[in-house]
Amino acid sequence: MTKPPGELIELLFPFSPAVQSIALGLRKVVLEEMAPCHEYIFGMPARVALLYGTTDRVIKDCICLIAVYAKHVNLGFARGVELEDAGGVLQGSGKQMRHLTVKRLSQLDRPEIRAYLRQARKRAGVKRPRQRTADDVVTVIKARRPAPLGPPRGTAW
Repeated sequence: MTKPPGELIELLFPFSPAVQSIALGLRKVVLEEMAPCHEYIFGMPARVALLYGTTDRVIKDCICLIAVYAKHVNLGFARGVELEDAGGVLQGSGKQMRHLTVKRLSQLDRPEIRAYLRQARKRAGVKRPRQRTADDVVTVIKARRPAPLGPPRGTAW
């Protein structure tokens, strides 16, 4: 499977080793279930987001995403309201998106994680090829924007 890019490791550096391990472990599970796919990684001030879709328009065509926070990692589904959730595991109250939270590395073995990923992939109309290649994942990384220098616009020193 795809080795984490160095830029992702840098974006995860501010997080605890436990959260880093969860994020990278969840990324591995997602890629095992979603590839071939496009991956779009970007950093924000308080979190890192990894989006997955079938085209290079990953934000528009997002199937699932990983959101890395200070104390946990979420696996979100862009059309999560459409997923079968008999166990009531998915959280969220928005019109479309649902997520589940992972707080320990051992939780990556929960069978519902792969089941939700397969459901989301199938509902998006994604078929898995019989043979997979090294080019199964196309990754784009958007670096974190540096903090602006000086006061915010419209304010005086």
